[in-house]
Amino acid sequence: MVKAAALYIVIIVSLLIAVISASLLTIAFYYRLEVQKKVRFDKLSANLESATAVVLSEGFIAGEEVVLDLFEEGTDSVVLSKNNWGVFELYALKAFELKDTLKRSFFTAGTFADQSAIYLADEDRPLSVSGTTQITGNGELPKSGLKQAYVDGKPYAGKELIKGSITDSKRDIPSLDKEVLDRIIKYLKPDEDQKRLAFNVKDSVVNSFFNKELVYQLSPLQGINDVKISGKVILVSDTTINISEDAILEDVQVYAPAIIVADGFKGSCQLFARDSIVIGKNCDFAYPSFAGVFKPLDGKIQSSVSLAEGSRFAGVLLSYEEKRSELQTIISLGKNCLVSGEVYATGYIKMERSVKVNGKVTAKRFIMQTPATLYENYLIDIVLNRKLLSKYYLSPFIFTREDADQNILKWLN
Repeated sequence: MVKAAALYIVIIVSLLIAVISASLLTIAFYYRLEVQKKVRFDKLSANLESATAVVLSEGFIAGEEVVLDLFEEGTDSVVLSKNNWGVFELYALKAFELKDTLKRSFFTAGTFADQSAIYLADEDRPLSVSGTTQITGNGELPKSGLKQAYVDGKPYAGKELIKGSITDSKRDIPSLDKEVLDRIIKYLKPDEDQKRLAFNVKDSVVNSFFNKELVYQLSPLQGINDVKISGKVILVSDTTINISEDAILEDVQVYAPAIIVADGFKGSCQLFARDSIVIGKNCDFAYPSFAGVFKPLDGKIQSSVSLAEGSRFAGVLLSYEEKRSELQTIISLGKNCLVSGEVYATGYIKMERSVKVNGKVTAKRFIMQTPATLYENYLIDIVLNRKLLSKYYLSPFIFTREDADQNILKWLN
C-alpha cells in the first residue's frame, strides 16, 4: 500500500526534473546561439582581414563605396570606401551577413625606403659643416660637395663629414603629387557656395570616420579654445586661426590663410595655410601630423612655417610654391627643436643651433643665423640622423615615390 505522502514526493521530483530539463534545454539553446554568433564573428573577422588585404593590394582602385562578394558565393559581402584625408588616404571597411556587421577604418601612407638624411638642390655652391654637426645617412648634394668650415673661430668637430654615401643632386628638388596639391589648394581658396556649419562647439565634437565629414566655417578672429575635436572634422577660416594651448585636436584638418599655435599645445592634426603657420614654444605634435604652407602664384609675402624653441614635431613640415619667386618659402626651426619625419621646402630651411631632425631634410638652400652673420648653405651644431627615424614611419602620398608600397598608418574607429 502506497502512502499518501509519496504523491507529494513524486510531484516535487517531477517538478525538479522539469526545471532541470528546461534549464538544460535553455542552456543548450543559448549555447547554440553563442556558437553561431562566434562562427559568424570569426567569418566576418576573416572577411574584414581579406577586405583589408584587397584595398592594400597593388593596383586596387576604389571609388567612394564599392560592394564586393569576396568569394562569389553570396555569403561574404564587404563594403569598401576610399577617401582622401588631407595628405593621407582613408579607408572604411564593412563586412556583413544579414544584420551582423563588423567594420574598421584606417589611414594609409607609403613606405619610406629612402636612406638619405639630406637633399640639397645643386645651385653651384657647396654645403659647409661646422661645430658639432652630425649627418648620419646618405646625402644628395651639389657637385661642389661637402666641406668643413670655421664659424666663430671654431672648426668642425667630427671625424667624418657624413656617415653615409654621397650622390649628386639635381638643379631642383623632387616634385610633389599634383592631385594632392590641387585638393589642398582648393580648400585654401574662399568658396561662398560651399555649405559649411557655423563653429559653435562649446565642449567637444567627435565624428566617426564612418560618417560624412563635418566642415565648420570659423568666423573672423574666431579661435579654437578649450575644446576637444576629434575624427572626421574639417575647420576652415578666411582669416587667421589661433589654436590655444588647452585645445585638443586629433586627426582633424585645419585650413586658413594663417595659423598660430599657442605655446605648449599638444595634439595630432593636419595644418594647411597660404601665408604662415607659427607653432609656439614647447609644443608637441604627435605622429602622424602635418604642417604645410602653399604659397599662391600671386602671393606677395614670404610664406613660412616656423617651429619655436623646444618644440617637437612627428610627421611632415612642408613649404611649397609652384614657381620660384623673389620671396621664396621658408621653414624655420628654433633652438632645441626635434623633428621626427620629413622637412621639405621648395625654398629655404632656416635652422638654429641644436636642432635635430630624425629623418630627412629637403631644400634648395639652408640658412643659419648667428649673432654676427647670416650663413647660406651652412650647418652649425645641427644633427641630421636618418637612422633614428622609426622603421614604422610612413610617408604621405604628397611625395611622389615610385617604390612606395601602401601600408596602414593609423587605426581609427
